[in-house]
Amino acid sequence: MNETRERSSYAPGDHVFLQGEVVPAFFKVTSGRFAKVFSKKPVKELGVRRMLNEADLIGIVTHQELFGEIEALMGQPQAFSVFALDPSSIEPVPADNRDVLQHVFATDPRVGVRACISFARYMKQFFSYFAGIAREEVELEAFIRSTARDYMAGVNELAGIVCPALSDPDLSAAKTHNAYEIAHEILRQAELKRDSNASVACGVVSYIGKDVKMQTFKAGSLLCREGTIGDKLFIITEGTAEVITSGGSPNIRIDMPGSIVGEIAVFLNLEAAVPDMRRTADVVCATDLTAIVVHLSQVEEFFLKQPEIMTRMLMAMVNRSENTQKLCENSERLLKDLLYKKLGILLEGLNAMAKRLADRHDKVALSRPAAFFAQRARAAYNRFKESLSLLAAKSTIKT
Repeated sequence: MNETRERSSYAPGDHVFLQGEVVPAFFKVTSGRFAKVFSKKPVKELGVRRMLNEADLIGIVTHQELFGEIEALMGQPQAFSVFALDPSSIEPVPADNRDVLQHVFATDPRVGVRACISFARYMKQFFSYFAGIAREEVELEAFIRSTARDYMAGVNELAGIVCPALSDPDLSAAKTHNAYEIAHEILRQAELKRDSNASVACGVVSYIGKDVKMQTFKAGSLLCREGTIGDKLFIITEGTAEVITSGGSPNIRIDMPGSIVGEIAVFLNLEAAVPDMRRTADVVCATDLTAIVVHLSQVEEFFLKQPEIMTRMLMAMVNRSENTQKLCENSERLLKDLLYKKLGILLEGLNAMAKRLADRHDKVALSRPAAFFAQRARAAYNRFKESLSLLAAKSTIKT
């Protein structure tokens, strides 16, 4: 790894790092071009020589651009491999030494700005995925409760048709299947409520320079309006703000000094030819509030004068991403439990009953419950696939 950090020149075909490696630095291209490639096969299986030719091209990185910054700053394995396409050179930026990182940002604030842009882009994708997972968790719970009621309703209808009910083999099969017990337990707990409104903490800058100018806002003032272009970010130094949900009720309370608001839209607009990234929610001052306000056109100049704030802001974005990942991993586990431990079993039970009733000799009398079980099984199967597709979307998040 020391070799990777010290070496700066690469011949065509040389790799900077390989997919899966943990690299304590990210890199700025100083000349030439580098290819970012991804392989579904392990590097050891494919081999370095075949990697460049057979892996999928993610993108090409050119002069002054960065690569490897997301994983390096989060201390995670690299999601791709990087190869030189031309005689090329890079400048390593250590991600594991904050003092050196701050010195780099003081010397070239554009490196810090580009790193923040990268994190803003990544956070936007990941927050969108996390929001989808959290929403699906709530909606899937409701769908499972409905499916459980349907299973029990189908069993009850069958019991009213077959005679004698006590000795009917299909009714006995329906009541001894795991789906019956699962459905009974789901309905028993239907009144129990779980707080699923996990909020994501804003990034926090723990140091504010004394010579930085502050701006004061009265309670009730809007810091951000939903749907407007994100043209400024706020670093709150005193007071409390609230992010308002679409329903109009407070959702996230921001009351820690140093909290950052609005940075994702600003950094994404910074790299756009025409700023078009809009606010996704209203942010209102719950109390009188004091904040540093950095306008889109002033970002690079501001951080040139305040490299310490730039460093801490980037670290705050890293921490926010890590915290969101933990919340997301928990939601993914809960969603998979709902799928495999509840909906999957109900699906098996519905399918089994649809098949058993379709195979009976007295089909006419049982055609209605047979069709009902079959229809609900199809609905459960389709919902199962939709949830799996949502979980699979995580692989499309690019760094």
